[in-house]
Amino acid sequence: MNRKGKVKGKSNSQPVVKRPPWMELPEGIWANILHRLGAVEILETAEKVCSKWRRVCKNPSMWRVIDMWNLGDLSDMDYDLEVMCRHAVDRSEGEVVDINLQYFATAQLLEYIAERSGKLKRLSIACCYGMVCESLVEVVQKLPLLEELSLTHTTITIEGIEALGRSCPWLKSFKLNSSLYMGSGDYFDNEDVRNEEALAIAKNLPTLHHLQLIGNRMTNKGVEAILDNCPHLVSLDLRLCKYVSLNKVLSNRIYGRIKDLKHPHDSLAGLEFSFEACGEYDEDQMFDDY
Repeated sequence: MNRKGKVKGKSNSQPVVKRPPWMELPEGIWANILHRLGAVEILETAEKVCSKWRRVCKNPSMWRVIDMWNLGDLSDMDYDLEVMCRHAVDRSEGEVVDINLQYFATAQLLEYIAERSGKLKRLSIACCYGMVCESLVEVVQKLPLLEELSLTHTTITIEGIEALGRSCPWLKSFKLNSSLYMGSGDYFDNEDVRNEEALAIAKNLPTLHHLQLIGNRMTNKGVEAILDNCPHLVSLDLRLCKYVSLNKVLSNRIYGRIKDLKHPHDSLAGLEFSFEACGEYDEDQMFDDY
């Protein structure tokens, strides 16, 4: 034993546990990495890894984009996507600018988002059918900075389109996509009824630069109205619009100003959201009576 009472050759100090090098990365870099995950992955997995990741994930800047992408298997999930989305909106502290919702959006959820997301610029809703249709009238009135609205297999009323025109002066992109198996079927013989949506868009959304109307029941009359009243339009998607026939006169009008045109018979390849995800349809069958 030495003079200090310690046994020679032994030490009271604990072994130093080295942190893995990746733990030393600045939080800004972690934020950049974690941004690439969707909201579900962040809330269910990433923020539970360690205290640093949890701290990063709670920063409002992480929630400027809320991507609630999912496969639609809601009954097999151990969590409630609507509750999770509300939590993400709360974390953004009003800074969210982009929200993507699929399968689970409700009128109550959209109203919750609209009340707390006055800076929202992009809203995308898919496979919610009629669940949010009526509420969109009130919702868009609370989103004055909205620039892009995408509705896939999700309906909007004519009053909703009118509300967009009144309340969203910065709207540049509008997607209203369906396929002809949706809705009321092909028994509309009245051309005015078939063109209701197109005429409402033409009348109320003159600021549009990009318009996607996949599967719309409009005829040439609706296309002409859009060309007449949307002078800034540079892209127009008419895929699956089986009642549109681009005759020589109409084609000349379109080619003179539209830089990016998708024809009724063009392939759906490359769509961001697959139409097969929301139901069955036969692309060839759509045009059997075209």
